[in-house]
Amino acid sequence: MSGGHRSTGWGTMCIFLDGRARARLLVSAFAIVFVTAALTLTDLGPAGAAIASETNWALTNNQVGASNVTYSYSFKTASAGTVRTVTFLVSGSGLAGTPAIEQSYGIGAGSVTRTGQTITYTVASAVSVPSGTAIYIEFSGLTNSLVSGSYVTTITTEDPSGAAIDAGTTPSVVLSADDTEVTVAIGETMTFSIDQTSFELDLDPSVPPLADQSDPVELTVLSDAHSGYSLVVSDLPGGLQSSAVGTPTIPRVSSGKADSVAWPGSPGFGYTVTGVGATIDPAFSNSKYAGYTSAGEEVASRPGSTGGTADTITITNRVAINYSIPAGLYSDSLTFTVTPNYT
Repeated sequence: MSGGHRSTGWGTMCIFLDGRARARLLVSAFAIVFVTAALTLTDLGPAGAAIASETNWALTNNQVGASNVTYSYSFKTASAGTVRTVTFLVSGSGLAGTPAIEQSYGIGAGSVTRTGQTITYTVASAVSVPSGTAIYIEFSGLTNSLVSGSYVTTITTEDPSGAAIDAGTTPSVVLSADDTEVTVAIGETMTFSIDQTSFELDLDPSVPPLADQSDPVELTVLSDAHSGYSLVVSDLPGGLQSSAVGTPTIPRVSSGKADSVAWPGSPGFGYTVTGVGATIDPAFSNSKYAGYTSAGEEVASRPGSTGGTADTITITNRVAINYSIPAGLYSDSLTFTVTPNYT
């Protein structure tokens, strides 16, 4: 999703969030930097079907012949598609009972039937499901097979014509007369957000307080990634640039984080990074600033999951001008990319 508007002397910043955030920054010299942001927060086999990831199956009771058992399924779609039905084909024989839907997430409301070994979830109204959507469905009222052994379920999403979209097979569960199997399935989850939808900097070289302005943008990250995450920032090759004749620029304060410096004054455009929870690159210690690079540089990371408290990372953008910078609208596109590591 993108958003924002532009009028004379104003600019827009658009954020797209599925682990990446892109920001369009506009600056004018007399000049105004005005930024607005629109946020979206944000991986199933029959022939031709993609393979679903993270397929899991858990039972509330793994005793052979047990009744009133709840089967819980979770998976992540590999393909975008319009889903009408999801089928759950349990291996072996002897599945019984009349299932009911206890919970469903990531897909529209629906109904359930069972024919033999196949449980079918039918969405009330076919729904468009993006790739990478985590889906979780619980069916109660089932009766396990009377035969001890190892069983799997093949999960298939189908479009309104019945054609398979994605398919995948769960790890096995064991039905037994004398033990109880425990399975806990935890999905891969990351939440990345930004604290404000707009900020404004008014720049005027004739007024010292208005010749050097900054504004902090606060990012928050919650992730259950076992090996943590990294945050990379980047911008366009031209940097903070005007479309006027000669394409004048407000120069970066350095060529990257390796050359970070104490704020050098005007003219310049740069950023510094602070944070709570995350590990901030030492290049930004002692309030040092760096220029963005188009290749991107890692500025913050975490070695493990965040736990229940979000990490906070503050990127403070700073712009200083003097009379050497021609009046006009200067623009750049900033990209913030958070990459989780689930290994």
